[in-house]
Amino acid sequence: MRRIVASLLLMSLAPAVAQAQANPFKLKLKGLPTYTVDYNYGGDMTGTGKSSSGDDRFASSETRTGKFFGKTTTTSSWTMADPEFIWNADMTKKTGLKSVNPLPSMAKAYDDLDRDGKARFQSNMREMMQFVTKAFPGMPFEGEKKGTRTYAGESCELTEMGGFTFCTMSSAPIVLYSSGSFMCVKFEQTATKVSRASDPTLFQPPAGITWTENLDRARADSAANALVGQLASQAMTDSLAKAKAEAAKAAPAGSDSTPKMTPEQQQQMCDALKNFSLSTALNNAMKNALDQAKNDAVNAAVQGAASKIKKGFGGLIRRP
Repeated sequence: MRRIVASLLLMSLAPAVAQAQANPFKLKLKGLPTYTVDYNYGGDMTGTGKSSSGDDRFASSETRTGKFFGKTTTTSSWTMADPEFIWNADMTKKTGLKSVNPLPSMAKAYDDLDRDGKARFQSNMREMMQFVTKAFPGMPFEGEKKGTRTYAGESCELTEMGGFTFCTMSSAPIVLYSSGSFMCVKFEQTATKVSRASDPTLFQPPAGITWTENLDRARADSAANALVGQLASQAMTDSLAKAKAEAAKAAPAGSDSTPKMTPEQQQQMCDALKNFSLSTALNNAMKNALDQAKNDAVNAAVQGAASKIKKGFGGLIRRP
């Protein structure tokens, strides 16, 4: 659920922050274009995917294979959102979660803020986004237009945002191409087929999934009020100001405290990270710890025995 909520929020937060007092949580599933797009994934995560919308619903499925920490892993997932609920299924583990869609509750919580609260919310979100762009330079929230391209017979407008590239259809908010790199993971998504009709099979929960339900709407409303209230609070404003001051104080004046690496060095670091086997390292660390504990126990036993022998001989051999 977190992944699809985060995706929906990212589609709205940036432009909403740019518009004074806009409610960033009012994502209109109603009026979504009716479409289905098939994708191929490239980069460090290869595979296929499909997304579709229509009838106030959005659904997607994907299967990807990638190598992380020395292990090649394949993941397969299915998600769907409507104005009431969000479904998220792990097709590999055959488990899923059906939850209350929190966005309507968060939209209401934002509307219930007074004028000052809305202003603080917008200001706090801008400050948080600035921290994100500093921590991850490839994630700015404003892009540069780079013309048009064509994918799967459809024209789209190309936008570059730091190290990320998106190509979105001008007639609908549909991404036909995206690429970039985040935390040493390169990704590329390319549309291979576009249909102006929804895929009803994608809106059906997959068979064989063991579902867990979290449908406590009162609890979702309470959590939404708490989260939005925190984001709009003076305490959040003060916390961000303190963090900003500490970061500025830690960085030498007129210099960038972030060490720079050449593209070659970055690639070497990322290759080492992908090939680093975390499980092997943990197993070796555990083995070394057990071996050391065993050696310490043996040494302690030997020293104890030697002490006893010494005491024994001391009792038998006395000075004249």
